[in-house]
Amino acid sequence: MIRSHNSKQRSILLQTVILTSPGDIDNSIAQLQEAVNLTPDGHPDKPGQLNNLGISLQIRFEHFGNLGDIGDSISRLQAAVNLTPDGHPDKASCLSNLGSSLQTRFEHLGNLDDIDNSIAQLQAAVNLTPDGHPDKPGRLCNLGTSLKTRFERLGNLRDVDDSISQLQEAANLTPDGHPEKPSRLNNLGISLLTRLQRLGNLGDIDDSIARLQAAVNLTPDGHNDKPSWLNNLGNSLLARFERLGNLGDVDDSIARLQAAVNLTPDSHPDKPGRLGNLGSSLVTRFERLGNLDDINNGVARLQAAVNLTPDGHPDKPRRLSNFGGSLLIRFKRLGNLDDIDNGVARLQAAINLTPDDHPDKPGRLSNLGTSLFVRFQRLSHSHDAEACVAQLSAAALSPVGSPSLRLTAARKWIHAALTTNHTSLLAACECAITIIPLVAWLGLSIPDRHQHLVQTGGIVRKAAAIAISLGEYEKALEWLEQGLSIVWTQILQLRTPVDQLRAVEPELADRLLHVSSLLDQGIQGDKARSDHSRSPEEEARQYRALAKERDDLVEKIRSLPKFHDFLKPLGLQSLAGAAKEGPVVVINVSEERCDALALVYGINEVIHIPLPDLTSARVKQLQIDFNALLKAGGVRQRAVRDEEGEIGGDEGCKRILAELWDHLVNPVLDSLAFNSDPDTLPRMWWCVTGPLAFLPIHAAGVYDTEESSKQIQDYAIPSYAPTISALLDRSDVSTYKPFRHLSVIEPSSGPSYIPNTEKELDYIRRRLHNRDHVVLHKADATKEKVMNAMRDCNWLHLACHGTQDAVNPTKSALVLHGGKLTLEEIIRLNLPHAEFAFLSACQTMTGDEGLSDEAVHIAGGMSLAGYRSVVATMWSIEDVLAPKVADEFYARLLQDGERPDSRKAAEALHFSVKKLREEKDIKMLSWLPFVHLGI
Repeated sequence: MIRSHNSKQRSILLQTVILTSPGDIDNSIAQLQEAVNLTPDGHPDKPGQLNNLGISLQIRFEHFGNLGDIGDSISRLQAAVNLTPDGHPDKASCLSNLGSSLQTRFEHLGNLDDIDNSIAQLQAAVNLTPDGHPDKPGRLCNLGTSLKTRFERLGNLRDVDDSISQLQEAANLTPDGHPEKPSRLNNLGISLLTRLQRLGNLGDIDDSIARLQAAVNLTPDGHNDKPSWLNNLGNSLLARFERLGNLGDVDDSIARLQAAVNLTPDSHPDKPGRLGNLGSSLVTRFERLGNLDDINNGVARLQAAVNLTPDGHPDKPRRLSNFGGSLLIRFKRLGNLDDIDNGVARLQAAINLTPDDHPDKPGRLSNLGTSLFVRFQRLSHSHDAEACVAQLSAAALSPVGSPSLRLTAARKWIHAALTTNHTSLLAACECAITIIPLVAWLGLSIPDRHQHLVQTGGIVRKAAAIAISLGEYEKALEWLEQGLSIVWTQILQLRTPVDQLRAVEPELADRLLHVSSLLDQGIQGDKARSDHSRSPEEEARQYRALAKERDDLVEKIRSLPKFHDFLKPLGLQSLAGAAKEGPVVVINVSEERCDALALVYGINEVIHIPLPDLTSARVKQLQIDFNALLKAGGVRQRAVRDEEGEIGGDEGCKRILAELWDHLVNPVLDSLAFNSDPDTLPRMWWCVTGPLAFLPIHAAGVYDTEESSKQIQDYAIPSYAPTISALLDRSDVSTYKPFRHLSVIEPSSGPSYIPNTEKELDYIRRRLHNRDHVVLHKADATKEKVMNAMRDCNWLHLACHGTQDAVNPTKSALVLHGGKLTLEEIIRLNLPHAEFAFLSACQTMTGDEGLSDEAVHIAGGMSLAGYRSVVATMWSIEDVLAPKVADEFYARLLQDGERPDSRKAAEALHFSVKKLREEKDIKMLSWLPFVHLGI
């Protein structure tokens, strides 16, 4: 068990006798009780004597676990508070001691009134203690630990944020060398670990370990608190191992936990918790290394923890659950049926003892469901299958608990329902889809949201494949729309107009807009917008509080008449309008199957196109092969290449493009009855998932002789879209600012000089002629000037270097003079009048392989900022060819002399690239990267 260590006022007598023997403690308490008995009511010393007696009873309880002591302690401390008049200098001390004792009783009996009363008393003590008072840090520490304890029971994020805030202040106010410094560092480390387990921010785990290690280092051997600090450090190291997988962490965890156990007397009330933590760490190492000694020793420690924990103790359910889980793990390795039967029994007992509103309930239900499923696989008892689904569904559908744990339960539910042909299969899939946005909660930083989404493991595509297999094409399409590009959708929703709401509830609408605007401006990670008067911890805390307030506002709005669906995912009826200008085709790539789902304007149903010859494994291999071609061609940045340059690979490209044509694009075109007519080419949009996001679908075809050639370009003008609603939301814009074009030309920043950007600017100037044109060139093309000009202009052309950051994709950037314009900065721009952007730079629509369903690239960022139509590149472009494409593009788009229409950008790009293809000796990798995103 992780225990917080409170700083308490203790009498000098008890500080000395506590280190000797139980008899000394008993004698001291007897003397204090006699002093109380001999002091008449009304005597000024009576409250202080009651206070000291209460503290001494609490200390004896902490060492020997007699529940009568903690009850008597609270009684005496409450009497001391009651007898101390308001304004008395000892009032704050009495309140703090009472709050600490109430927290201690809550930790052992679990009565929620105790923890609420504890926090109330501790907050009052802090409020009564002036800044600069030597007891202020200790009282802050006590309040922080009590808030953390309540968070562990109720799961309210504000409690753990407030806890960390109080504990950080307590640690900061405690000078180095102070005897309470280790205690306060320890408590802060525990709270950071607790928040990590809910939010998954890896910064919290590193900070936690640093604080806990410092507490250990500052505590001499032989000190009473040393085992507690070692125990907490071991737990934190284990948590980091579970997330990062460094074997050194789990080895260090076991060493610290073993030392804590060795230093803890058998009769100590913390012995069971420390045995349990050691057992869990041994089991975790077994799962990684497979050493049987680890699992057997782990099971033994966990069983001992259960046996030493009295019935009624609030930690009994957790220890039963951990013990039952360890038996399941050993059964999987050794196959002893007694293990799985005993494991199920212990897990069921843990659930029976866990209140329905406890945040750990879903995890325990999920563990039981997993054990029942494993036993079903071994014994094929139908009652185990039914019980398994019942437990897993209850875990996934729980209104409390960590979204990550609930998503894990939903994933297991899907697997169990698939295996057993259970009727709840679609319900399991729908549950998983609804949980994913909660896992990637708006209150987290974008990198943290992305990290959580990486862990979802294609569950959205799996759910869609299952729905398709059951003929539920509409549901599959809606799930894909709901579960893909989640961060993209969250940011757009912050910018959603609320005119209809304002007509009904103007104050509610204004508050929602205000909170959404603050969240939009303060998207995590923006150093430029940071308030330097506040720490990153304070900024993150405020951001989470705003996100929680927005969640509450949205729920309140949905309770209003006619607003039940406010900001909920769109259904087919609403999505169908996205196909107004041409078919929209969503390709789902899953391990189960691959399919296309198409929307065609005027057809009020989803068109299903099976792709039986396309498999997930084959798509992954095509991606690997294509990456090899790009690497061999050296096409990872805009550069000048000589005649002997690296670009090549035409035969490899032809093979991949032909396979994409045969197994994907041609079946879609045939099913939608496309005809090859170069004079009347229709538009069409592709929403791709998984590894297909990195393959040139827009150029699929057979590139052999002229007679046998068949390419997508002969049938349609292809564009990409991150989601269907991205087309819908931006397809009816009727009011524009006057045309104003911004050209940003920076040839000299970046890894190499790109001189043809100068020629590109000359071509653009010639084509724009006397239209309103702003130019930022070389030294003028700074990040600040570019961002300001983007707010003032609605058309944009950028010719510079571009980079895709493989470690942190939100750091992908356009390289400008003196700095980079990053993806995270682009996302925040919110340009409602933006229309079109031409990104004549490299890798502007490359994306991140771990986030293939999230459109994490610069082109996607431009779309989020407001640009309705974007020309981008999937990899490097040649410096000598980029001006040719730009010149032909603007020639076609501006030829009629009227106001340019961004809706014609895809067509202009189509014919510009076609002209480039027709030039002699142009390699395929040179024209393939140009793509169009949006309307």
